[in-house]
Amino acid sequence: MIVKTELVRADVGELRKIPLIIAFALIVVCVLVELSAIAFLQTGDAPGLGIPYLALVDGILAYTLGLMVLTIVMPDNLQAKVQGIVSAIISFFLALATIVLIFVALALLLLMVGLFFAIPFGTAIYFAEWGDFPKGAAAAILSLLMLLKIGATICLPIAHQRFLTAKGLILMILTSFLATIIVSFLHGLVPGGLVSITDALAAIIVGILALIWAIVLLVGSIIAVVQALTTSV
Repeated sequence: MIVKTELVRADVGELRKIPLIIAFALIVVCVLVELSAIAFLQTGDAPGLGIPYLALVDGILAYTLGLMVLTIVMPDNLQAKVQGIVSAIISFFLALATIVLIFVALALLLLMVGLFFAIPFGTAIYFAEWGDFPKGAAAAILSLLMLLKIGATICLPIAHQRFLTAKGLILMILTSFLATIIVSFLHGLVPGGLVSITDALAAIIVGILALIWAIVLLVGSIIAVVQALTTSV
């Protein structure tokens, strides 16, 4: 696995369960906010993609924290058998879905850029369809997401100091923050009429980050399954 949940099981008596559950809940709320942002970021025929695509990265983080929460209630032997197989299935389909979504964002980006430079009629069509990106609403959502992620990050070392030594978890959290910062930066980089273009670019970058983590999770899960089968033989 990416993040060794053995960090939790090693000293389960020292684990503060409530902060861990709060951290998990905050990241789940992040994912729900990111997915629901589609309704608030509608421009023309297509919604803003940058923020909803953050759910790909944060969904992996939420899944990882969910596994840690399960260590509290699930027996070690049962968890070891189920975790690798479930993670392999989830990561495989997540990788496929992420690839599709990257190409969706890429197609939209190429369409918008093509129209924008097709002066004068294409440019007019672009501004009519995507020139009024809800930049203020997006900024408010991104600020909320940053607060939720900061809260979750604070809760983890409170739950157990050993989370600070979990390199995989730390990298995953940093990726989540980086993805949010990238979306925010690209939204603020250009005038309001061009934000739809940089938003699609942000979605592609976030999708690539999610794809990398999905592949890492898949490889780690396959290794865990092989090790479990080898041990049981």
